[in-house]
Amino acid sequence: MILKVKGVSKSFGSQQVLKPITFEVGEGERICILGPSGCGKSTLLQMIAGLQRIDAGEVEMAGVTVERRGHYIPPENRPINMVFQDYALWPHMNVKQNMEYGMKRRKLNGHDRARTLDRLQSLLKLEGLLDRLPAQLSGGQQQRVGIARALATEPKLLLMDEPLSNLDVKLRTDMRGELARLLGELSIATLYVTHDRMEAFTVADRIMILRNGAIDQFGEPRELFERPASPWVAQLMGYHNRLEAKLSPNGQTAAILSGSLIGGKLIDTNHGDDGAIVMIHPESIEICSDEATPEGNSLKVTVLQTVYEGTRWRIIAETTDRQPIHLFHHCSVEAGSERRIRVSPEQTMIYAESSMLAT
Repeated sequence: MILKVKGVSKSFGSQQVLKPITFEVGEGERICILGPSGCGKSTLLQMIAGLQRIDAGEVEMAGVTVERRGHYIPPENRPINMVFQDYALWPHMNVKQNMEYGMKRRKLNGHDRARTLDRLQSLLKLEGLLDRLPAQLSGGQQQRVGIARALATEPKLLLMDEPLSNLDVKLRTDMRGELARLLGELSIATLYVTHDRMEAFTVADRIMILRNGAIDQFGEPRELFERPASPWVAQLMGYHNRLEAKLSPNGQTAAILSGSLIGGKLIDTNHGDDGAIVMIHPESIEICSDEATPEGNSLKVTVLQTVYEGTRWRIIAETTDRQPIHLFHHCSVEAGSERRIRVSPEQTMIYAESSMLAT
């Protein structure tokens, strides 16, 4: 393992920012830390980098303990490099000088520096930009320079703190694809902080869901999407419809929602009550045609509002017991009309009452 984090925690005064956290990163593995602002993502990354001291626990890199009680190796002596959210390029140095900075500090000879520069400028599409200052570059070009500088010293672990958040939407979408390709080609272990689910899905081999300083779920993107461990994780995965229901009797993997039997994935079976929360992905809901007779997993709803979103319409409706539900449709639907909708059991998550503490 390139990185082992064992029971690491952090408090600022009386506020505990990170509860004891344990996880490992293997060689070439890309792990995204996903969660909302304030959940402890950047603090965790800074502690691994050595920029923040840990309160308890142990951090090990490539078989060497870099921090534990009474023992601390500073950032410059750890086998890491970091790409920051604001790029952090030296403004008075041109692209070439920024990329060479770490190599010169480590006293690499001129031949090795030139070979690394040639490889990185080709890999990151920086040809023709080496003599420019950062102020003369676009946001995407500055970000590529920041990544090239971090890769130049061949770290064993690359730390990335929301590296695409300052880019506009189109450039961010393009760059996340490029970044995933680049990290895959280099096969370098990466710990990547983001609050963007699609960015995490594009880049990561595994995703760590961080909430209130603790790990809510840790697994492959498909695992998190197809079986989110709690209603909160489900919402983060795009299951934006949260409805109150009752568990179906006789142990069925179904819930009674607005008087209808709705099948789905029952996440928690250790319950002592019949209360449940049903999380439904809006993309998995379809409006039944007037002629069709719905076959199971259907609900009667009243349309409240339709919103045009370019390639589709967002339909805002409510169930017969007045719970709001969002879905998408290829055309507008008249407000006030009553329709039947069908939900996919594959993207319907049922959480029993005993799991509500995880919401």
